[in-house]
Amino acid sequence: MRDYEVIDTNAENVGDCSFCGNKKPNNLGYRWKSNWLRKRYAEGLRYKVLRSREFGDVGMIEYAPGRHAWRPVEAAGYLVIHCLMVNRKHQGKGLGSLLLESCLRDAKTSKCRGVAVVTSSDSFMAGSDLFIKAGFVSVDRIPPYELLVKKLQKTAPDPRFIVERERLFERYRKGLTILAADQCPYAAKSAERIAEASRTLGLEPKVVRVGSARASRELPTPYGVFSILYNGKLIADRPISAHRFLNIMTKDADSHIDRARVAHVLSQVRRSRKPAGA
Repeated sequence: MRDYEVIDTNAENVGDCSFCGNKKPNNLGYRWKSNWLRKRYAEGLRYKVLRSREFGDVGMIEYAPGRHAWRPVEAAGYLVIHCLMVNRKHQGKGLGSLLLESCLRDAKTSKCRGVAVVTSSDSFMAGSDLFIKAGFVSVDRIPPYELLVKKLQKTAPDPRFIVERERLFERYRKGLTILAADQCPYAAKSAERIAEASRTLGLEPKVVRVGSARASRELPTPYGVFSILYNGKLIADRPISAHRFLNIMTKDADSHIDRARVAHVLSQVRRSRKPAGA
């Protein structure tokens, strides 16, 4: 592992780091994430970058104390991992374990109850294999999401999901609402594209910036930092493309949306994605 180093970031050096492979300061998601991180360090959040001497930043891990976690879990006294990622070209070298070990060491040093993480069979979040191999066990499930934990204090209570949907569904029972937190660098672009696509359908979306850990724990999905609601119904629980959004609206649109109009917009998107001469 001499070619790789785990860098512990802070408010001063985080501007030199990449976020999920993105290191473009003019990118909206990068700016959201950078500013978000600078506000979170004082709460005990840790954002560590896996840096290669040859290739630069190739991975990361982010985690926070349970009371400040941006995931809808009850995990007082635990560290909660938000994200763990290693670039595909560098997988299979034990680098994910290297990042995870740094988190477990912090948990032991801080005398935490343990470490919890939300995983998913969806490719957008970390899968469970790395954590199971490291001794984590499942304590709660809301498919496709699973809450895993590795306890350092055996008698500590299990963390659990605290997903409660009805209150938010009632609050946003009319129209299209996009709830997006700065925690995910993909949320900004997804929100922007979906808002644009929705206007082609005659909808004026309401974009709500999720501005606190407490607000993120009120979202109706274990992902916790992005949701799309339409007329009080959850239609997406993570950042998606405009194309995916239009597909969802084609299948699930109610009588207030002209399905033919949705299909027409979707066909235009498909044509625009074809390479020249196709």
